[in-house]
Amino acid sequence: MKFEKVLNAAIQQRPKYKQAVGFSKTNLVDNHIPEPLSFIYSVAEGTIKAISDESLMDIIPGFRLIHKNELEGEMKKFEKAYSHLSVHLPFLADNSSCYFSLDSSDGSIYRVAPEYGQSQIALSMDDFWQTILCFYQEGVYFLDSEGYLDYNFEKEGEVGARINPTCEYWTE
Repeated sequence: MKFEKVLNAAIQQRPKYKQAVGFSKTNLVDNHIPEPLSFIYSVAEGTIKAISDESLMDIIPGFRLIHKNELEGEMKKFEKAYSHLSVHLPFLADNSSCYFSLDSSDGSIYRVAPEYGQSQIALSMDDFWQTILCFYQEGVYFLDSEGYLDYNFEKEGEVGARINPTCEYWTE
């Protein structure tokens, strides 16, 4: 599973991330987790919003995997802000109102932000995690001088476009 490989890449870069994200090889799925997201939460609980060491918050720069106990609240916040995206399920969030979401009608992944609207970034969840994995493997993601996850903007666009050539987000 590519998601597990992404978690392992993040943990290799920041060993303490394993505890922060609640990584486990056991089945962690709860009944309140929407089915399309269950595979994510079967291996990780997510990162709580109020984590004490913020350098361990993000799975991708600026975004955390929403903790399973905060998912329902984040979904309500998402639905309120983006009611026109009723078939979207958020799974990554920043500290304001930007998200990465799964379009449950076709399986594609979007970046959603109030100032930019929604942009398709991958045709499937598998393509999304493959993209993130490549970002870790190819040095797009790195730790800054203070230990926070950061990224190379140009390289991100190049790698993202290579893996997701039909998604304009990567070339805008």
